[in-house]
Amino acid sequence: MTPSLKRIRWRLIGSSVLALVLTLLSFALNQWVYGSSDDQCFWKAEGNKVRIQELLPEGAAEIAGILERDELVAIQGQPVTARTMEEARRFINAQPKGKEVLYQVRRNGRLLALSVKLVRPFNYVGLSVMLSGLVAWAIGLLVVVSSPQRKITRHFYYMGAISLLIPLYAPADSGSVPLLIQVTGHVLSGVIMSIATPLWFHFFLRFPHPFPLRRNRLFLICLYGGFLVIGFLSTLVATADAIARSGVYGDLLWMITDLQAVTTVFRALMAVTVILGVMLFWLGSMKLPFKRQMALLPALFFTTAVCIDLAAYSYLNGMAQGKSLLFQQKAWIFFAPLPLLPLSFAYAILRHGFFDVRRAILRWLTYFAVVGATLTGYFLVLSWIFEQGIYTFEARWVGVIAGLTAWPIGWVLRRVLLALRKKFRRDLNTARDLILGSLQESKKRFSEEDLSSSLVAALREAFHPHVLLLIPVVDRCIELPALAELDDPRSASQSMPLSLRFPLALIRNARDYGELAVGLAGDEADWIREQGKEMRARVDALEAQVMVLLMANGEPHTAVLLGGKYAELNYGREDRELLREVAVSAGILLETALLHQRLLDQGRIEQELQTARRIQEGLITSEAPRIDGYDMALRLEPALETGGDLLWMRRRNNGHWIAAVGDVSGKGLAAALYMSQATALLEFAVRQEAMDFRHLLQALDQTMRNLMRSRDFLTLCLLEWDEWGNYHVARAGHPGPLLIRGTLPEDVLEISPMGRGLGMRPSPPGSWVINEGVLKPGEWLVMYSDGLTEAMNESGELLGLDRFKGLLQAHWSQGSVHEACEAVFQEVDSFETQDRDDRTLFILGRRKG
Repeated sequence: MTPSLKRIRWRLIGSSVLALVLTLLSFALNQWVYGSSDDQCFWKAEGNKVRIQELLPEGAAEIAGILERDELVAIQGQPVTARTMEEARRFINAQPKGKEVLYQVRRNGRLLALSVKLVRPFNYVGLSVMLSGLVAWAIGLLVVVSSPQRKITRHFYYMGAISLLIPLYAPADSGSVPLLIQVTGHVLSGVIMSIATPLWFHFFLRFPHPFPLRRNRLFLICLYGGFLVIGFLSTLVATADAIARSGVYGDLLWMITDLQAVTTVFRALMAVTVILGVMLFWLGSMKLPFKRQMALLPALFFTTAVCIDLAAYSYLNGMAQGKSLLFQQKAWIFFAPLPLLPLSFAYAILRHGFFDVRRAILRWLTYFAVVGATLTGYFLVLSWIFEQGIYTFEARWVGVIAGLTAWPIGWVLRRVLLALRKKFRRDLNTARDLILGSLQESKKRFSEEDLSSSLVAALREAFHPHVLLLIPVVDRCIELPALAELDDPRSASQSMPLSLRFPLALIRNARDYGELAVGLAGDEADWIREQGKEMRARVDALEAQVMVLLMANGEPHTAVLLGGKYAELNYGREDRELLREVAVSAGILLETALLHQRLLDQGRIEQELQTARRIQEGLITSEAPRIDGYDMALRLEPALETGGDLLWMRRRNNGHWIAAVGDVSGKGLAAALYMSQATALLEFAVRQEAMDFRHLLQALDQTMRNLMRSRDFLTLCLLEWDEWGNYHVARAGHPGPLLIRGTLPEDVLEISPMGRGLGMRPSPPGSWVINEGVLKPGEWLVMYSDGLTEAMNESGELLGLDRFKGLLQAHWSQGSVHEACEAVFQEVDSFETQDRDDRTLFILGRRKG
């Protein structure tokens, strides 16, 4: 999770949950709990009489046989007059759905008794407005999650959340609605409308063109404050009207009559502000480049069309004054296009990138779809239960049933979301294969630019980071870029680049291990805080979580800054281990690229090849360490300035020693490059305490298959021993080591455990047999490369393994591994006259006594 998103996460969660609960609860209350029943006919007072003025075609009253111009005499035996008409209407509204009510009507002087089955029409208008709000809220949440540091994205989210609350209103006065619920609904509705209208206008001051008025504090105070004051008065009128109609304080009616003008002014002010907002939208769009103007055209047209549509509805509704049943039934047609308005903004955002949401859209949209489907199904089931049998339960049991059924549904939903989260996280082995495999083409190993672009593409594909920056290191410093225009007050103080200096301890650690992957937050980033609050704020604003340092020739060369994975996830321990492995491999390739670039620029091939040889000699083990109880001799001679043979040994943390002799296919610089990569990987692997001898070859094979070309491979012989002479030997396609016990032919044993070469493709995963034994005092273990046994003289004769064994046995009796090593190389030098290959020899002898 990025720092900016972390700061506002609870605000987003709280506001989203509150808006969803209030909206769904309001819709459910109005539709199912406190919904008004209807006889689908319109009454009109004529003098002291009440007549049926209009019947809804095929409505409940028409089906019952009531005709227009019938005089309504009584309902359920209660007389209906002009004075009691409203009371009778509330009585009808308060009845449950499907109840049959006895109407007495007078028609042509005859008194008729007709049974009317009441209905409860579905609120399609409220549904259209709610769906529009849900779409706007979901899009706004996606936008703010993708770029939480931008104030315009947070404003967009608030627009979506407030539009979700717009259909919030008090239940109709059906005669059965508690007064407290009516008052609460009127207050919430007034507050929402008082905020929504100025928020709409303010948004178009920011988007799509930032007008200077958006920063005028006095104007914004007047805008929001004015609407809150007028909205408060309008809410006060609506609340007083509800209280007066309930009969609690009938004297309030005189005050309501005097303040009705406030409601009229409030509605007119809202209409004018909405129109001004649309005009700002058009004006701001005209200030954009032509391509972006075209991108915003759907949103512009839909916004304008919806405003015209709602204005037409307001006008026709005012003309009908609530007296046209057909108009009220078909009013949902005016609101049906509302969901297209946020969808048109979604098209502009996703298709043309007005906000950076493409990283998070798939993951979060899947989450919302699962959550939305679950909640929708849950509420639909509850609604069906309420519809069928809510009146058979006591009110307290309704809440208990809803709460108990929510527990298992919540548990299942949590399991599904966790499973989806794992699906969206790329598998670590897949990420490793992707990153290391992208570096295998040789043309990318000899160009710093190609290597950088390949690394960036691989990291972006593997992690989808929120931020990915490659910054060169100059004099132990990197220059943090200036922030882009974020429409945020802090951008003014962060408009200039800042130089971040690495402490010496950090550089020393990177030199020791050849890589560095460090977090940029928490305790491990104290070195950033020590450089000042402004530096800490700049790093936070860049949204970078991890820094990977690429080393070249023992010095920091490039810093890679990575933001959250898939826009919001953190990097775990395994991710950092992978990044360290990538840093080692990329550092070696970077050294080769730099060397190659110097060769091209300076033209001093001989001198640079000597430099490359010194680099290679620095990677191989050239001097035998002193080990108590053992004698050791080793030597490597490349055929050219650089070679592909490998000679390496180290002491592990557990006190054991490990040595390796290997041979890369081919010769020259390419073979030396592979040798350097293999050596660096051995260094990295033996430092891992969890990496035992049995898994070492498997790890090397997997990594080298990603780095090497399909025709290249590496043969290797590994030897591990302790101070008591216990040893383990593994062979990967390399000549097996020789165990020398005496001077007779049968005193030489070739240890040849099975195992194929490393990095071979195509090939299934390999397995390598490990031989174990004890090196007794006076015995030698010899590892070598085929450059010694396959030395060729002028007549085409090979030196051969038997002659090589004889040379070693001739000096075994003298007990000097150093003399034996020198004698072997002298003999090979005098014997070989053509096609010279790299030569490597390692002799380990255990002292007698």
